[in-house]
Amino acid sequence: MKLLINTLVRPYYIRNAGFLGVIFYLAFGFMRPTDHYALMAAILTSPFLFVLTTLLWALYTLRATVFVRQLISEPPHRFLLSARLLPPTIRWSGWVLVAVLLLLPVEGYASWMISHGVIHQLWVANGAIVGTVLALVGLSAGAIDHRIRHPYPTRTIRVPRPQRPVPYVLFFPGFLLRHRPVALLLTKTASLGLLVGVCRLYPTDDYDQRLLLICLMMSLLTHAPTCRACYEFETTWLRLLPNLPFSRTTRLTRYALTYALLWLPELPLLLYNRPTEITLTYVVLLWFTGLAWLLLFHARSYRADFNPDRWMQVLLLGFLTCLMLIMFGVPVWIWLAIGVSGCLLHWRMRP
Repeated sequence: MKLLINTLVRPYYIRNAGFLGVIFYLAFGFMRPTDHYALMAAILTSPFLFVLTTLLWALYTLRATVFVRQLISEPPHRFLLSARLLPPTIRWSGWVLVAVLLLLPVEGYASWMISHGVIHQLWVANGAIVGTVLALVGLSAGAIDHRIRHPYPTRTIRVPRPQRPVPYVLFFPGFLLRHRPVALLLTKTASLGLLVGVCRLYPTDDYDQRLLLICLMMSLLTHAPTCRACYEFETTWLRLLPNLPFSRTTRLTRYALTYALLWLPELPLLLYNRPTEITLTYVVLLWFTGLAWLLLFHARSYRADFNPDRWMQVLLLGFLTCLMLIMFGVPVWIWLAIGVSGCLLHWRMRP
């Protein structure tokens, strides 16, 4: 059991520290305790809100389970495939333990809701919560066991291959669509959901531009694993790329076009949901700031001292620092300048 915790559970929390930090900030940074109790009371009494909460828990379960399934397929962890030789009882007990530890955030919030339901004697809602959590744990454990028994599945749904040469800027987006569609879907869902949710907050109270800038930083945290995946894609499938006769400027321009394509869905969404207090120029400047910081994340991946296991923790600390600076009124054009200058500096230091 200790082996499974160290090889599957611990890496998940280390590499997703930034994502979990965003969830914690959304849950406890914007809302007061009284608002939390009001929200839980509404969830426990409204079937629609309960189903919506269940969907959010299911998305988190899907993200954690996909991470573990991908981790098992990596060469350093393929020794875990021999677990299929164990008896089913022992094997399933291990996967259930892993699933329970992966879903600790869901289980913690569900326990809080159950305690609130006990106070108000909402036994039907409490039973539904317990059943939902048990179902999510069982589905997660079953998905992990399925990957152990079928480590190299055959793809039944294939994306049609283009007949013409594909431009370089589409290489990485095509790789994500073919090999990591779930991770891409969850990333864009979290990012777009954050932007829409924050834009819808403006009519409820008196907010300024800082709230949208904070939301941008949280959206960038959700895209940080994608930037690392781009580096891993190149080092695995495009090893000859550094030896090709392309200047640094040409390569940086191509990366900018690639990330602009990945970051493009956020622009029309921001323009459509733009609060009346925010100008159109500020929204466009905000989008370019996000693009600059994505390029900075990508360029940072080429450093020799880069530690992928600590990367998300560094990003979380950086987010907290940026949050404090934003609250003190640092404008968006300074963040744009930091992103551009940081990207150019790391790009010049690239080997």
